[in-house]
Amino acid sequence: MHCSMHDIAALVLIALFATYCIFVVSAIWGALTSRLELFAKVVWIAAIFALPFLGSVLWHLAGKKSALD
Repeated sequence: MHCSMHDIAALVLIALFATYCIFVVSAIWGALTSRLELFAKVVWIAAIFALPFLGSVLWHLAGKKSALD
């Protein structure tokens, strides 16, 4: 079986997209199940939906820590 560069690139993109989806879903799940107040949860989820990558990164870097306090 011969795999072309196009096939490899497609597989890499699929893997990256799947990883990205898991990252965003885990941020949403983390915000929903956190001990934050309802308003803070809504703000975090709005940020994650409005800026999917940046919002998720911010949740994983800052939101999780603030939810533990």
